[in-house]
Amino acid sequence: MSDPSEIRTRRLLLRRPLPADTEAFVEVHTSAETHVLSGFGRRDRAESLRLLERFQLDWDTCGVGYWTVLATSTRAVLGFGGLRHAVDEGENVLNLYFRFLPAAWGHGYASEMGHAAIRWAHRNRPAHPVVIATAAHNAPAVRVAEKLGFERVLERVHEGVPEVLYRSTAPVM
Repeated sequence: MSDPSEIRTRRLLLRRPLPADTEAFVEVHTSAETHVLSGFGRRDRAESLRLLERFQLDWDTCGVGYWTVLATSTRAVLGFGGLRHAVDEGENVLNLYFRFLPAAWGHGYASEMGHAAIRWAHRNRPAHPVVIATAAHNAPAVRVAEKLGFERVLERVHEGVPEVLYRSTAPVM
C-alpha cells in the first residue's frame, strides 16, 4: 500500500495538513465565498478548528484523509481536499472532498487533485467506492464529478439541501 501522506501531480503537492496550514484552513472554511454553492452555512473559526481536528484524526486512525493542496511552483496553499472514510447510504466509501480558495477556482486544480485521489483509492482501497456528495445546484462540483468520470447514482435531501451523489468504482483487475 502506498503512503498517501504526500502525493505529487504535475502542478500540485497533496500532503497531510500541518500545523502551519491552520490559518489557511480557517480562511477556506470560514469564507462566505467558498460556501455560496455548498448549500450549508459557513463555519466560524471554532467550528473550522474542530473540523481540522476531525480531519487530522482521520489520518491517525485510517491512514488517509483530506490533504492540504499546494501549488508545486510556489508552495502556496490553494485549498484542501482528498479522501475520507465514511458510511454513505449504509455502505463504506471513500468520500472525495475539495474546497479551494477563490483565487484557485477555474484552473482545474480540483480535477487534478481528484484524479490523484481516485488513482490512490483504486490501487490501495479497491473495496471502497469513491463518492462525491454535493449540493444539486453546485454546478462547478457537478462538472468536476463528471470530468472525473463519476456516475450520478442518487438524488436526495441532506440536512434540508437537495444533494446528488456521484460514484466511482475501482476497475476489476
